[in-house]
Amino acid sequence: MKKLITSLSIILISFSSYTQMGSLSLTFGLPQNEFRENTDATGFGGDLSLAFPFQKGVPIYLGGDINYMVYGLNSQDHDLTAEIVANGQVIDELIIPLTVTNTNSIFGTHLFMRAVAPFELIQPYAEGLIGFRYISTNTKIIDRSDDRRWADDDDSDVISRKTVLDDWIFSYGYGGGFLIKVGPSVFVDLRADFFKGQRAQYYDGDDTESWTVEFNGDPNNYDRDTVTGDDLSYENQPRESTTDLLVLKFGVAFKI
Repeated sequence: MKKLITSLSIILISFSSYTQMGSLSLTFGLPQNEFRENTDATGFGGDLSLAFPFQKGVPIYLGGDINYMVYGLNSQDHDLTAEIVANGQVIDELIIPLTVTNTNSIFGTHLFMRAVAPFELIQPYAEGLIGFRYISTNTKIIDRSDDRRWADDDDSDVISRKTVLDDWIFSYGYGGGFLIKVGPSVFVDLRADFFKGQRAQYYDGDDTESWTVEFNGDPNNYDRDTVTGDDLSYENQPRESTTDLLVLKFGVAFKI
């Protein structure tokens, strides 16, 4: 164990002595192939990466990045009308004012190997990447009633929040870009990466805009004063396809 700890320490010290490269970028995600046929949504978000030279003096870097993009966000007000029926008779009617907010997002993390041309002002580079992406749809139902009777007392005016659908996707790809020098250790970073993605189920903005909310309480045990957000439900059929993605990145890179 002591030998292992010593070896890892030597490796970390060696890497820390090399010139590290970090970047922070705005990202745009464009679905490709079958994914594009299923949705015309464009993702917007950010990316953070850090890389170390494979060997001192060799312009090949090993690193990792994390990124997050929202590819659908909408919020709509709904006035849900629910008829309460007992023994075939309508005994009451509820008007439930709601706001439904839906967020479709993609989180990704990848390891990469990057080869950089060591020119002075403009440094082109190419890279290969492998990792995972997490695609999800999160829905929040907000109570708009005056007395907030539907909301959870512990969560402000929120009736329900849940991850409606999510999926982990194996992802790999290739890309490249340009580092444009604007200072002693500062560069404009322009990059494009293409990712192949496994099949996954997901919603897009058009699906969540037409989301339906229903009352599913038990009319036989109905009491207006005890109805809560647990008596509401919402659903829709997800889409399914491969998840190829072209990611455009515009940012700033630093060599430390």
